Amino acid sequence: MEDARGRGVRWGAAALGWIVASAAGVLLSSAFRFLYGLIVGPPAERGEFTATIVAVSLVSGFVAYLLGGYVAGKVAGTSGGLNGAMAAVLGLAVGLVLTTVLAAFGVLFSEGVTVPPAGFGFAGAALLAGLLLFLANLMGGYVGGKLGEPPGA
Repeated sequence: MEDARGRGVRWGAAALGWIVASAAGVLLSSAFRFLYGLIVGPPAERGEFTATIVAVSLVSGFVAYLLGGYVAGKVAGTSGGLNGAMAAVLGLAVGLVLTTVLAAFGVLFSEGVTVPPAGFGFAGAALLAGLLLFLANLMGGYVGGKLGEPPGA
């Protein structure tokens, strides 16, 4: 998906950006959850769906995809914002596929175990939070990709 000037989506760059964002997200979400607990009070427990979890996820997702988008923009060389944003879209696609596969295995092998998003039941708040989280990731990837573009690209 490139034009004559070599601009467009470079899937290798987007995939590398997604890998970096995923690794950074694991580290950052734990660190931000710990810091939030130190400043505000006890951290939220795993499995709880609270405003704390959404706030920490928004910040850690944005920063993680900022880093991943930066890497995608650097590797792509051109169209850094597009490639950084595509890292977030790739992350969404991988997440949806994994959720579907894991939900199918959960139904087949362990009756009665709920796997998100089935556990959320697509309630309005969970759906809105998921949309906000994706938009934060998308914006972080775009901004990171623009920062990673070489000057004049």
